[in-house]
Amino acid sequence: MTQGIHSQGPIVEHQKTSIIARVLGLIILVGILVLLFPIAYGFVEFRAGHSITDDAFVEAQMVHVSPEGVSGRIIRMAVRENDTVKKGDVLFEIDPVTYKDQVAMAETKLQMALTEQKRQKIGLEKLQKEVPLTISMAQKTLELSRAEQAKMSSVLLLTSEEVAGTISESEALVGVAQANQTLAKQEFERFAALYQQNAITLRRAQEVSRTNESTKAELRLAESKKGKALSARTQIEVAGKDLDAAKAATEKAQVAVALAETGNQTILEAEQMLRLREEAVREAQTLLHTAKHHLENTKITAPISGVVVKRMKNTGDSVTMGIPILTMYDPDMLFVIANMEETRLKGIAPGNRAEIHVDATGETIMGRVLWLNRSTGAEFSLLPRNVVSGEFTKVVQRVPIKIVLENIEKTNDIRAGLSVRVAILHGKGDQEWVKKARSLEKQLDTRFDEAENAREE
Repeated sequence: MTQGIHSQGPIVEHQKTSIIARVLGLIILVGILVLLFPIAYGFVEFRAGHSITDDAFVEAQMVHVSPEGVSGRIIRMAVRENDTVKKGDVLFEIDPVTYKDQVAMAETKLQMALTEQKRQKIGLEKLQKEVPLTISMAQKTLELSRAEQAKMSSVLLLTSEEVAGTISESEALVGVAQANQTLAKQEFERFAALYQQNAITLRRAQEVSRTNESTKAELRLAESKKGKALSARTQIEVAGKDLDAAKAATEKAQVAVALAETGNQTILEAEQMLRLREEAVREAQTLLHTAKHHLENTKITAPISGVVVKRMKNTGDSVTMGIPILTMYDPDMLFVIANMEETRLKGIAPGNRAEIHVDATGETIMGRVLWLNRSTGAEFSLLPRNVVSGEFTKVVQRVPIKIVLENIEKTNDIRAGLSVRVAILHGKGDQEWVKKARSLEKQLDTRFDEAENAREE
């Protein structure tokens, strides 16, 4: 019995020790829970108030530099990878010999076009002076011809009237002379018979004889005048021929005026030719400008200020226009693209703040959401989804989100392509900030665009 009592003692002590251990363990567990509760609460609260993704990368606007309008052999590479360049710095140079020849040919064509334009202009000015004078002289000649025709018409009319009057008058005189001669002849015969009968005196007979001879002479004179008057009809024919000649001269003058007026068409043709020459000059100037532009483009310059990150060609390589030779980017325009699952988009809005953990450096930088893409990344996949067959497996889609980095100038180790972990704070967004950020982004995007800057000024 004593042994039984002694055997129960260790059992009781073991039980007491077990209870104490349990109590201490419970106290320690409660302490640990108390200590971990704020951490756990903070973690849960952080996860509940943020959308987090590891599918995010630092990106930049890469500029692929290629020859513009020229091809050839590279004779000089002025930059290497990781070089920092400013806008306008020479990156590489293409052999310019061919393009110098093109400039020389274009200059020769321009000089020829200018010479031809000058010659055409001188000819046009000459025509513009000669044609009006020729037309004026032809018109004056026509006026003189018409005046001469009118004069000849008047002369013909007057001559015709004058000749007709003279003939009528001479015919009347002939009639009177014939009547007088007939009467004188009758008296002569009667008085001659009376004289033979000694019925009249010799003197009277002589007077009658003289009167008879006188009337004969008057008749001959009247007939002579009539003949002369009839011969004057040739003057009418001459005047008619003069009138015909005047009409012919008038017609000739009209033709000359018409021919002279065709000089206006010649002027129009010359003006058209001058315009063609001017167009040829402009075309030659354009060709010369293009040739000079191509010659200038044999020296390829940096379109922006930035860093050369990739060089695909070396000195001596042949290059083709449009094929990139090197790639560069502006370090001030780095940003983050976070591909967020579609199930975690709730609570994300433009303007929300984001924490960006950079895997390469271990540091955390801040940023803000600029926009959420209107399409998912799957829309741009090389292998588009095909769900027509019926074998469909639902895959959570990801939406690209652009995040603008804050205080990027203080972080020199951030490079394009680095992996980051992004946590976006949920909220309603900030449209005022988004508006300002977009405006600033536009300024950064166009600060090297001289034409855009000129328009803004």
